[in-house]
Amino acid sequence: MSSTNNRVNTLIFDVDDTLYDVGSGFTAHRNGEIVQQFMVDRYKFPSLQAAKELREAYFSKYHATAKALTVADQEGKFPEGAPQFKTQDLAEYWAENLNYDLLGPPKTELKQKLSQCSCTLVAFSNGPRAYVKRALEHMGLFDLFGEERLYAVDDVLPHCKPEKEAFEKILKNIGSPSPGSCVMVEDSMKNIRGAKELGMKTVLLTGKSESGRMLPEDKPDTTDPAVDCSMETIEEFFDRLPGLLEAEPVFEPKSATSS
Repeated sequence: MSSTNNRVNTLIFDVDDTLYDVGSGFTAHRNGEIVQQFMVDRYKFPSLQAAKELREAYFSKYHATAKALTVADQEGKFPEGAPQFKTQDLAEYWAENLNYDLLGPPKTELKQKLSQCSCTLVAFSNGPRAYVKRALEHMGLFDLFGEERLYAVDDVLPHCKPEKEAFEKILKNIGSPSPGSCVMVEDSMKNIRGAKELGMKTVLLTGKSESGRMLPEDKPDTTDPAVDCSMETIEEFFDRLPGLLEAEPVFEPKSATSS
């Protein structure tokens, strides 16, 4: 019999490098050439290199491009005469200019399995809403969450993951479930640790390789005590956590070699 401590009712999914593999190249594409061109086109940065250097310096601190550029603008780091940074501008630029084909085909099997799970399904990303919605739509997963259970950096600013206030706001908005009844599915160690500090159960996505990871210092560490379960890709999710498909879902990770 499963312990009541393993009962869960809410699954919270990060999106980038979690619902698709970091090795797809999509994150490197989004946070590389595309965001740099956005900064040149919209905010008068003199070169792609200048944009790259500022964005990376602030992203390493804040782990969300929207918050990174918001703070950089507030601190006077944008070129003279540049308009004020707006998260919506970034969201629209990404929604319109990214190559979403890098995400691969729709995740039909994952959607089917998630549809069978009785848990509340939530998407929580540090990306801006319009972009996150477009990515989920391309993967065929948006309908699992809908507008009401999709949370983006727009919804929690001036905070973002891994800040406690960001997690707490999402939990409050979805009806204040006990953190212990929630599972956070993430690729970022900082976000995994933040979720665990609140009492959530955690699933770490390691990716098939480190190619394309934007913050090497935040690379997955499956030995970290904040990690309850780890896997390479989201396609392994229900093989490793079959208890989530029970009538009363339970979080009971199986080892990678379990049959």
